[in-house]
Amino acid sequence: MAHLHQCLILSSLLLGVYSSGTLPTFPRHGRLYSKFIQSPQPLRLKGGFAVTPASPLPISEKSTAKAAIDGKVTLVFSIGYGLDNGVMVVSGPSDILGRGDANRAPKMQRKGGEQWELTLEVPLDKDVLVYNYIAMSNTHRYEARICERSISLSGLKPGTKVHLQDSFRSPKVATLATSCFAKAIFGRGNAEQYTKTENKVVSPSEIMWDAVADDEASVRFVVFAPRLEAGHSVWVSGSVEALGKWSTSSYLPMAHVGSHVYVGQVKVKKSELPVEFKYVVLDSNGQVVCKEKGDNRKVASNSDTRFVVSDSTFNYPTAVYRSAGVAIPVSGIKTSDSMGIGEFLDLMKVVDWCKLTGLQLIQVLPINDSGEDPSPYSASSSFALHPSYIRPAAVCEYYNKRFGVDASGCENWAKGLVDQLNKNWRIDHPKVMDEKRKLMDAIFDKVGIDVIMKDPELQKWAEASSSWLKTYAAFKVQLAKERTFNNKWWDCTTWRVHADEADSMTREQSLDYPTVARVYFIQYHLHHQLKEASRYAELNGIALKGDIPIGVTRCSSDVWAEPNLFKLDRNAGAPGYPEQNWGFPPYNWDEMHRDGCKWWRRRLQHMEQYFHAYRIDHVLGFFRMWEIPKHGGGGQYVPQGGLREWGLKNLRAIQTASNMMICGEDLGNVPPEVPPVLLELGVLGLRIQRWCDGHTWKYDYLSVAASSCHDCSPCRLWWNEEWGSVEGWYNFFIGKGECPGGPPDWVSQHIIKLHAESTSMWTINPIQDYIDMWENLRSQNCKNDIINRPGQTENCWVYRCHLRMEKLLEANDFNNFLKKMLQGAGRGTVY
Repeated sequence: MAHLHQCLILSSLLLGVYSSGTLPTFPRHGRLYSKFIQSPQPLRLKGGFAVTPASPLPISEKSTAKAAIDGKVTLVFSIGYGLDNGVMVVSGPSDILGRGDANRAPKMQRKGGEQWELTLEVPLDKDVLVYNYIAMSNTHRYEARICERSISLSGLKPGTKVHLQDSFRSPKVATLATSCFAKAIFGRGNAEQYTKTENKVVSPSEIMWDAVADDEASVRFVVFAPRLEAGHSVWVSGSVEALGKWSTSSYLPMAHVGSHVYVGQVKVKKSELPVEFKYVVLDSNGQVVCKEKGDNRKVASNSDTRFVVSDSTFNYPTAVYRSAGVAIPVSGIKTSDSMGIGEFLDLMKVVDWCKLTGLQLIQVLPINDSGEDPSPYSASSSFALHPSYIRPAAVCEYYNKRFGVDASGCENWAKGLVDQLNKNWRIDHPKVMDEKRKLMDAIFDKVGIDVIMKDPELQKWAEASSSWLKTYAAFKVQLAKERTFNNKWWDCTTWRVHADEADSMTREQSLDYPTVARVYFIQYHLHHQLKEASRYAELNGIALKGDIPIGVTRCSSDVWAEPNLFKLDRNAGAPGYPEQNWGFPPYNWDEMHRDGCKWWRRRLQHMEQYFHAYRIDHVLGFFRMWEIPKHGGGGQYVPQGGLREWGLKNLRAIQTASNMMICGEDLGNVPPEVPPVLLELGVLGLRIQRWCDGHTWKYDYLSVAASSCHDCSPCRLWWNEEWGSVEGWYNFFIGKGECPGGPPDWVSQHIIKLHAESTSMWTINPIQDYIDMWENLRSQNCKNDIINRPGQTENCWVYRCHLRMEKLLEANDFNNFLKKMLQGAGRGTVY
């Protein structure tokens, strides 16, 4: 009976029977919760259902298809944007908005000051109109592409006029809608126990306009609110009855239409216009945790206002969000379980340390298969993972749990190798690869090819990975053959067998199938273990940031499979004396754009399985590349002009491939066209203090402030190797007495504090520089802390952290010190 009574009340609510003076309450997570406005209906959806905390009905199953309606409606686009020279346009994929071509998009008219307006008749043949604003001047400014702007036309009659009062969605703010924040830091893996909120998820096409009388107006509130803790929800408070009349216990609920855009709708008397309102954030207990700062918002009106949209960005009390992370190569992590090199599952203990210290991101170097080359930037595949990062003991456990295979002998073997190889202070790559290969072969033989290849999970993964997996497996098979007779095996364009034979090579009937199966076996478990680590990071609010090398080697499955995408008659490099020749072929961008950059899209979507952000190595290469004849010297930049258009075209193509946050390594001789393009697209740049003016308090917000990186010496080593530069730094940034040697730990603390207090969105510092803040945790020899010296090969890419993560987790005083430093700098403060 109680359930029937509640259903009757709910039905009455949706029909508008209850008066505002008799607001009912409904249980929410075991509590009474009444923070919604009942009359009029908050948000009308197809099928007649409203979005309220009391209405958990599945919207999509009840939606009704709308037949196409002849006729048009008038949309009045209005936006405020300061533009001295140029014009604002309204662009979009539809014909009426120029099909995405800014030069064909309808132009807006300036209505005084910074206000722009466009009146446009739009056919009612579609439910939703997608659009965006572009400021066209010497350098165009685009709205963030990650949070699509649209308006639902459902429920409007021909001849209706709708007023759109929009604000520009800056890429600067929209970076917070990337999966780095939405899925990891704020979203906590989108797990239900963390993310269940009162903002019901609906599609823009499901939302309908209210039918209004002559003396009424339908007001739709749209807000972009990317900074939202897991479990929190967005509501509207305002001056009219429908918004609770500024009550502290009644608010208008909003629906989530994706990309952190929230929509609410009410019907008001025209005499009540203009409506004043503000957005608020409520926690899972219904308590207000964040109110917008500043003056009340207003829905403007005039005599013909009957349908109006107010679209803006949440005005947070703290203007920007700033966070902190740690940079450490996967190979450099040391735990009690790793086998002479860091492994994917070791990332879970780094996550635990980040939670203790307030760090929210782990940045790693490239993790793709680079064969026998220890450099992670010499990838032989843009998709396959490096076999060195596998944990054999976890593979044994997998088959024991799922198939009852007793691989205890292999497990004991693995334990012995952990004890043996973990004693090394640096990575012995040949030894690690050889021992792991033999152990993985033994596990494969123990489990058996039939059990392995008939595993439903492996088969599911192989099917999803078919666009690269078969080619890669065939590449590995053929590479082993070519090395036995081809003295140019390192250039796969000289091979006798081509990639179009990959299907026949990977068939079960093929003589190569047993080798192919071993490739599948290793890659599946690498994927499985990295996914486990990535999911663990998400659930703990920690993002993983990967790295994309600027090129691929000539001996790669990518070049073998799609040679047309690379300029094989040239090498990439850099000008100078001597000229740098990197040995890999430049991208053939013209060819890549012929199919919409599908190779890049596949690459980034594959990467997005594991990562929430990525670093583009040498992002300047997307604007121009120093290209050298393959058999000679004397290179030149290509292209030599039009860098802005070229960089914008290339970067926009890859930006739309995934939802990951993008950071660009923009060091060196940066052309003036680069910074504006990165800003327009919301791509973060990189600032290394010793390589710029060092004024961390003046860094661009869309940047990463780093004390050092993998391509330079850590700060303590820098202090000992470049005394002249160090003295200048010390005198300017500290200036107390003589510059000390060492340096002492308080200097290292000062360096990290400068970066924590910087104006950059992120400070991501190498783990070496963090550890050096604490005297009794430092390595004995700081020369062992360097990762790479560009131009050299000896002792490069062999770094291992001298501390096991277990010991770092127990360093309570140090961990608390770092956490307080980051909190004091305002890092990680959501609201």
